[in-house]
Amino acid sequence: MRRLHLKLFYLRTRVKREAQGVTAKTLGVRPATMSHLEQGRSLPTLPMLLALCKHYDVTPTYLLDDERPIEPQARDRWSGRDEVIARGSWLEVADGATVTTNDGARLVAVQAGARHFDAASQSQRMTCTSADAAKELVKTLAQAAGQGDRELEETLTRELMSQRKPRNKPVAKSHLKPAMAQAE
Repeated sequence: MRRLHLKLFYLRTRVKREAQGVTAKTLGVRPATMSHLEQGRSLPTLPMLLALCKHYDVTPTYLLDDERPIEPQARDRWSGRDEVIARGSWLEVADGATVTTNDGARLVAVQAGARHFDAASQSQRMTCTSADAAKELVKTLAQAAGQGDRELEETLTRELMSQRKPRNKPVAKSHLKPAMAQAE
C-alpha cells in the first residue's frame, strides 16, 4: 500500500477536481484526516476505505494493489464491480465479434481478465506477422505503460511534497543573536 496516498491524491485532484475540504466534508471527516491519508501519514479504516471507494468510483483492489497503475482502468470502477469477468468465467461473444491477426491470433472487443488492447495498440497488434513479433509488441506496450505510470507517480510525489508544511517551526532569528553574542 505504498502508493495508496498517491492514488487518493490523483483521484481528488485529477479525477474529481475538488478541494480537499470538499472531499472531507462529503466523506464526513476532518480535512486533516484527508491530508494525512494523502500524505501517507495514516491509513484508512475499513469503513473509510469503503467510503473512499464509493466517492471516487474505484474498487478496493485498485486502491490497495500497488501493482495497479495510478490512473484507474475500466476494470477498477466501483460502479462496474459486478460486471467484472474473473478467471474461470466464460464470455459470450456474438459471431463475427472477433478479428484474426496476420499471425493467426484472435482478438475480441471485450474480454475482461485477459490481455487487452486499446484501439491504437490493437491496430499495431493487427500488423504483427508472427507470434514473436506479437510477444515483442506486448512487451513494448507493457514497458510503455509502466514508464507512464512511473512518471505520473513522480509528478504526484513532487506535487504532494510541495504542498507539505514543515513539521518543525523555524527558529526565530531574534533568539539567535543573543546566543551568538554570548559565544563571541
